[in-house]
Amino acid sequence: ATPSVYTIQFGVSGGNTTYTVLEDGIAMPSATGLAYKGSQSISVPGRGMSVNIAGSPADGDTFTLQQSNNNLSLFNSLDKAIAGLNNGTLNNGQVQQIVNSGISQMDSISGNLQQARSSMGETLNRMDGIESRIASLKLIAQTDRSAAEDLDMVKAISDFQNKQTGYDAALKSYAMVQKLTLFQYING
Repeated sequence: ATPSVYTIQFGVSGGNTTYTVLEDGIAMPSATGLAYKGSQSISVPGRGMSVNIAGSPADGDTFTLQQSNNNLSLFNSLDKAIAGLNNGTLNNGQVQQIVNSGISQMDSISGNLQQARSSMGETLNRMDGIESRIASLKLIAQTDRSAAEDLDMVKAISDFQNKQTGYDAALKSYAMVQKLTLFQYING
């Protein structure tokens, strides 16, 4: 679903400034021809949004509210701001809006760069951790290999047979103890 675009249109008649809120180009019935007071925020009815607009809007001025996107280009944003400022027919409010929009876009682009930088740092940290674990595993493998290659076979076989004899004795004694009942143990 495409998010709605909201437009605030201003009208000035006889010194009174009014505004109408449009949703996707259609006037919202509860926000048509409302009196504009510069100190109060303008609400988009039923959507939980509001915006503050400073100054005195001229007849026909519009402001657009829409979902932001993350596909800003630094050079396109600069070109757009420069082209807007080179337009000699703009009034002070329009120039201020172009400047504010350009600064807002530059801030957004800077935030995107910081986010990408943070993501890259996180990835590099993960790669360093993986490299460290691989180095540890390699050292363990080399130690095990060295121990296996340097093994004294006679001593290893002797140790194994001693351990096997102890294991067999433990199993036999456990089997004998398990067969005993309490009465057999007492009668001895």
